[in-house]
Amino acid sequence: MGRVRAYAVTIGAVVVIFGSIVALQNRLTLLSNSSQTPQSMAYLPESDKIIPWFLGFQTVFGDYLWIRTTLYFGGHLLKDRRYPWLVGMVDMVTKLNPRFYPAYEFAGLMIPDLSGNVDVAKILLHRGISARVKNTWKLYFYLGMLYYQYYDDYKNAAYFIAVAAQMPDAPAAKLISLATTFFSRAHNELKAKEFEYLMYNLSENPEVRRYLLEKISRPEKAR
Repeated sequence: MGRVRAYAVTIGAVVVIFGSIVALQNRLTLLSNSSQTPQSMAYLPESDKIIPWFLGFQTVFGDYLWIRTTLYFGGHLLKDRRYPWLVGMVDMVTKLNPRFYPAYEFAGLMIPDLSGNVDVAKILLHRGISARVKNTWKLYFYLGMLYYQYYDDYKNAAYFIAVAAQMPDAPAAKLISLATTFFSRAHNELKAKEFEYLMYNLSENPEVRRYLLEKISRPEKAR
C-alpha cells in the first residue's frame, strides 16, 4: 500500500511539473505575439529551492527551458532586439542543469553584449567552471575575455587565459600567445574583432555563431 501511495504521489508530481511546462510554453507564446515588452519573470521560479519538487526531473525541465530560451532569443533578435527575460532564463537553466555547457557559453559570449550585465556573465562562467562542465578551458577563456573587454583588468585576463591554455583540448599555442600579450602589453589594447573571430571559431552554438558572424560583418561605425 505504501508503494502504491508513493507511486501515485510521484505520478501526480510529474503531471504537475509537465503541466507547468505547458503553461510556460503557452505564456511565452502569448508574449512573443504581444507588442508589449514584459517587465517581470513571474513565470520562472526565482530560487533553486524549488528544485527538490522536480523529483529528479529538473534536468528535463532545464533542457526544455533552454529550448524556449533559444527561441525567445532568436525571436527578439529578428524583431526588437530587447531581451528583458534572457538573463533570468539562462540563470535558471544553469541552476536546473549545472553541467549544461551551452548555457554557460551563451552567458559568456552573449549576455554582456545583449544586456550589459557583465557581472552576471562572470558569475555564470564561474558557476560552469565549478561544475566542471565539458570544454572548461573555453569558460576560462571567455572569463579572461570579460576581464579584458569590460573590466580593463589585464592581469586577470592574462591569468584566466593562461589557465585555459593548460587544459586538455585547448589551442595552447594561440592562448599562450594571447596571455603573453596581456602580460607584456598591459596598456596596449588589442582589436576587438580579433577576439570576435576567435570566439566565432571556438563556438559550437549555431545561434552564437550566427550572432557573432553578423556582428563581425558590421561596419565599424555601426558596431
